[in-house]
Amino acid sequence: MELIERDGFLHTLHTRFDHTRKSDGHCLLLSGEAGIGKTSLVRAFCNGVKNDCKILQGTCDALFTPRPLAPLYDIAWQMQSDVMERVKDKKDRTELFVNLLQELSTQKESIVLIFEDVHWADEGTLDFIKFLARRINQLHCLFLLTYRDNEIISGHPLRNVFGQLPRDIFTRLQITALSKNAVETLAAEKGYSGESVYSISGGNPFYVTEILASYSAGVPDNVKDSILSVFNRQNAKTKEVWKFLSVQPTGFETDYLLRMDPSCVEAVELSLESGILLHENERISFKHELYRRTIEASLSPLLRVSLNKRILDLFLKDFEQKQEIERIIHHAKNANQYELVTHYAVIAAKRASCIGAHIESAKLYFSAIEYYQGNDKGTLHELYEGYAYECYLINKHKDAIIYMNRSLKLWEGDDNKERAADCMRSLSRLGWVDGNRKQAESFARQAIELLEDQPDSKAKAMAYSNLSQLTMIYCQYPEAVYWGEKAMLIAKKLGDEEILSHALNNVGTVKMRMAPTRKEGLHLLQQSLDIALKNAFHEHAARAYSNLGCNGILLKDYVFAKDILCTGLRYCEEKDMDSWMNHLSGYMARLKLETGQWAEAYHIADNLINNTNQGTIFKVGAMAIVATIKMRRGDTDVLQLLTEAKAKAFGTMELQRIIPVLAALLEYEWITGKVLTDYITVDFAITTLEQAGDADMDNEFTYWLLKARKKYAPFHALHNSYNDASRWEALGCPYEQALALFEGSEEDKKKAIGIVQELGATAVYEKLKMEMRASGIKSIPRGMRETTKSNAARLTEREVDVLKLLKEGMQNKEIADRLFISAKTVDHHITSILFKLDVNSRVKAVNEAIHLEIIK
Repeated sequence: MELIERDGFLHTLHTRFDHTRKSDGHCLLLSGEAGIGKTSLVRAFCNGVKNDCKILQGTCDALFTPRPLAPLYDIAWQMQSDVMERVKDKKDRTELFVNLLQELSTQKESIVLIFEDVHWADEGTLDFIKFLARRINQLHCLFLLTYRDNEIISGHPLRNVFGQLPRDIFTRLQITALSKNAVETLAAEKGYSGESVYSISGGNPFYVTEILASYSAGVPDNVKDSILSVFNRQNAKTKEVWKFLSVQPTGFETDYLLRMDPSCVEAVELSLESGILLHENERISFKHELYRRTIEASLSPLLRVSLNKRILDLFLKDFEQKQEIERIIHHAKNANQYELVTHYAVIAAKRASCIGAHIESAKLYFSAIEYYQGNDKGTLHELYEGYAYECYLINKHKDAIIYMNRSLKLWEGDDNKERAADCMRSLSRLGWVDGNRKQAESFARQAIELLEDQPDSKAKAMAYSNLSQLTMIYCQYPEAVYWGEKAMLIAKKLGDEEILSHALNNVGTVKMRMAPTRKEGLHLLQQSLDIALKNAFHEHAARAYSNLGCNGILLKDYVFAKDILCTGLRYCEEKDMDSWMNHLSGYMARLKLETGQWAEAYHIADNLINNTNQGTIFKVGAMAIVATIKMRRGDTDVLQLLTEAKAKAFGTMELQRIIPVLAALLEYEWITGKVLTDYITVDFAITTLEQAGDADMDNEFTYWLLKARKKYAPFHALHNSYNDASRWEALGCPYEQALALFEGSEEDKKKAIGIVQELGATAVYEKLKMEMRASGIKSIPRGMRETTKSNAARLTEREVDVLKLLKEGMQNKEIADRLFISAKTVDHHITSILFKLDVNSRVKAVNEAIHLEIIK
């Protein structure tokens, strides 16, 4: 069937391809339901450009658990590269991805790289997609991803992947169904009722094609009947072959098929000739996946079990030799071979975990648990602990807690105290992530109590360091140092640098926050980072970057903090540690807020809040940042956000979560004159802060307590630095500078109100303006350019210029060239535009600007 109503989509593909040949690479996300024609469109496009580029194509498999990195193996084979074999036993995927990037960059021609059906992609493949997409501008490559958008429901990993990609590196292209007119035209050529065909097919090209292909007389009731009518007219041998192939989601090797039944040759040849089956890459498969699924669904349960068992009986050794473990698991599940599922699922889970495919690893461990029929304590512990750890890594914390508890129960009353203590330590960490301080502390202390009279060991040292980390988080600083130093002594005794790095991080973080030991603390944290980097302790390195950056912000050393956070973000991006990237991004958002870069702060924090995989405990800070910006600019939907942030913050019982939220609530009271926080809550915060003695955390809270409530905390002298306008100016904090200036002379007040308005803090501007009028000041500067006042969103002239070019469909680099500015500056302008127009995409920004008559 020729392509109908696809000229516009083909034009877009060719335009993007031409651009990548001359300039930077680009990603194109091609979506649509099954049968909509994604593959046909891609095939037609490839036929049109095959003489001008190198085409590489990979496919994701529809197995119970996708084969890790399947598309990467496909493209490596097509490039005749041994890159997958060179690094397949290594745990760090960074080397693999970098090597593949280098292979692609050495291609002499432009590249069209196609990953089909990425809605079935494993976690490793999704990580590669992020890795390559973020670096696509280094290649002359069109990176084409196809997926079924109707299967990408809320929480699907692919949604988060797309949400983390820079906006200017990809284009979405949704394939639409055929129009009713097109279907009627096609049906008329076959002598069928177009209206009936359209009502059955909905314009889906595959459905339309199958209905009109004369597979059955008349128009079938639905496509399933159409497929089965074809099946039922085949001879016995053809039916047998089709049934057998229907239980093979990835197709079946030609030589395997001949070994199984040499008499199938004629049936296969006829099916290939009719176009029902395809022969590609030495495999026989159905041309349409819907065919396979329909026939498989028609099999009786006993026949389905029998066919899958037959495959295992004949080809298990072949699958083992080729290390196609996922394939074994798939057939073992369908053959009710429970022992095989358990055995191979554990092997596959460990392999998936080593290459960073933690979602698949968790699924495989769960399959092993689900199918395990025995009661061996050691086996159950391996399954429970493995599943719990993988769940912890992928933010399924509730499941992790459940299965780690099950593992702990296995060792109750057992002599293996180290295993029990390790379970308790893991439950302690999970309790903290879940926001359950009581549980976190209880398990941490139980683990230490269990090992206290045992010889020094790694388990004992990690139990000490875990409690050190917890008490550091909860601002119990003397205790944090005590347990951290005990862990360090054992680490040095055992020569274990991993424990040492972990413990140094805790002790260094605490000491860096205290004025007398600040220099020592910085040295210890740096030492922790150096050890982690040297030994490739990726998570420990990320935690060191995080705590160094956090402390830098608390100490108002923004230059240091920014440098550390940028380095840490680059490190985490290279290692594809997205959870730690989000953590560091939260601190970067706080830095941007405090240094007056509100648009960027809002953009980062809002993305963190909307990230479905982000743990609740890490969302609190982002919520406080978004709420702060909203209330300063006078938005009306702030109170609900603040209330939710307060509930989450107090649920964690952590000062580092509580104080920013309380400070935001007190600032809201100052702006609006409404009392929101009860005195018991305020007194609790004062008492806890005084006990912690963290002066740098105290400052913000005590300042707003005095400003909103006229109440002095016992350590109130700490707030005085907030009234030093020159200090804030030197630090680059315009909002705090303005508030400090407003405490001064009339000229200072005028300067302050101008700064506030320039920041876009409309609500604060109005409050200060009223105070100035009440004090008798008459000449109040408006502080805004006429051109800026003339548009409702208060965009600057340069932002309007950028908007006009966005309307023309230009990308950042093109806008930068037109306006003689850097691409990074363009990105800053776009972030500010989105913030001011309160939209989340360029298209929406242009539409909103037209609606507001800012541009025409």
